[in-house]
Amino acid sequence: MFRSLRFPTKRQTQIWMKRRRSVSPSEIARNLKVSRPYISKAQRIAEKRITKLLRNAASINRIDIESLSSRFGFASGYCHTHNTNTFITFSPKFGVHVWYDHIGNCDECERKSECDKILRGLAKEWQISISEDESPSTLAGHLFSEIRRKLGWE
Repeated sequence: MFRSLRFPTKRQTQIWMKRRRSVSPSEIARNLKVSRPYISKAQRIAEKRITKLLRNAASINRIDIESLSSRFGFASGYCHTHNTNTFITFSPKFGVHVWYDHIGNCDECERKSECDKILRGLAKEWQISISEDESPSTLAGHLFSEIRRKLGWE
């Protein structure tokens, strides 16, 4: 289904992140000393690759995607296997992750610190303020709700 899965290149990622923060293509082109068409092309390629990465993650986890934004590297959907809402994130720093909406007992989970680190990093990338004392599952609920709100999906 996805023969050529590739992450965006370093330059494409740099441009994608600036566009995600609403920096104009003209400003990016001036700063990087390249043409505006180069910026547009790099952005299109990055978004195409991110779309493939998000759709592949959904496919292998049997998630029905309801909403997807390649510009922001975020998708939401539903997983019938786990009977829950699901979120898929792309981050240049953390890669692609699938998150299942649930209230877990994070204190007993061996992945608590890993989830906490990634979720706090995503919150920073999205410029969303979060509480320092929330468990990862509570933090995820808050973070993904805010992301959906920012994207106009709620």
